[in-house]
Amino acid sequence: MELDDRKARVLRAVIQDFIQTALPVGSKTLVERYTLGISPATVRNELAALEEQGYLSHPHTSAGRVPTDIGYRWYVDTLRNLGSVARAQQDAIERHFDGVSDMEELLLRTSVLLASLTRLTAVVIQPSLDRSRLRHVELVSLSRRAVLIVLIVETGRVAKRVAELPDEATPEALDHLGKHLNELLVGQRLDEATAALDAGADRVGPEGGTLYDTIARTIGSMADDQGSQRVFIGGQAHIAGPGVFDAIETVQAVFEALEQQVILLRLLQAAIGSEQVSVTIGSENVIESMRACSVVAAQYPAGDATGNIGVLGPTRMDYLRAMVAVQAVAKHLGAVLEDVAH
Repeated sequence: MELDDRKARVLRAVIQDFIQTALPVGSKTLVERYTLGISPATVRNELAALEEQGYLSHPHTSAGRVPTDIGYRWYVDTLRNLGSVARAQQDAIERHFDGVSDMEELLLRTSVLLASLTRLTAVVIQPSLDRSRLRHVELVSLSRRAVLIVLIVETGRVAKRVAELPDEATPEALDHLGKHLNELLVGQRLDEATAALDAGADRVGPEGGTLYDTIARTIGSMADDQGSQRVFIGGQAHIAGPGVFDAIETVQAVFEALEQQVILLRLLQAAIGSEQVSVTIGSENVIESMRACSVVAAQYPAGDATGNIGVLGPTRMDYLRAMVAVQAVAKHLGAVLEDVAH
């Protein structure tokens, strides 16, 4: 629903005040703190109209109003020109990644950094393996009938899987097969590996056919395993901060969700939209236990693949601050991974 300019000014003032104070906002507060250019009586009328239209609610017997999810959605959708983080924050972002080359340490540092910038809980999800290009394949003998398959992709991420072999394999056979796999797969996207392996099967002698088939099937299953994506969380303590959530039951539900990787994967993936930074507000969340939260999320590039990054917190979060920080950190993380890939 379109709001006229006066209602828009009143609603924006209510939301900004509630974000800052966590207290219901009344007409007296608005008149004293904001230059709205209208009388207290008109402010009261506009508050009543905005409540009737669903943008505000009236908690308990309080004289003040608080934003609804519809009100927050209007507010977020009217934010324009997010701008950039302050110079000091930009410097902090750049320093935070200095000297980091290990993929997992990089993503863990990213979650800690984003949490510190926003005072919210940050979630960083590894890039999916399926679209990553392979840099190296290693076969490590664990026993005569078991081999560890190690895949290293362009961003430095390492994936491992143990394959049980139907027949014994000598170190020489594994070494020969490892060289063949690297010739076939290096530079290929993992989701294209099965086709490349099928095409390369003819070049394996009959004595290596069974071994090759077992290793090829395992590599193919690694490409399909989306559950292998790790989730890195920073700033969990912010969930239990003073004034963040009204009910201890909500805090417990959010903490329980944070302990389940599959929920966080689903939550962030559902939050990603077509915009550079997407915002999911309260009841819009696909996870019922997280409907007291809002999620600000973005994708970051990692070669041909992408990962997800975001923050979650109460619907009363500072959306502008969160959106600017998520956008800046996602961009810098992508630049760091681009350097690693090359």
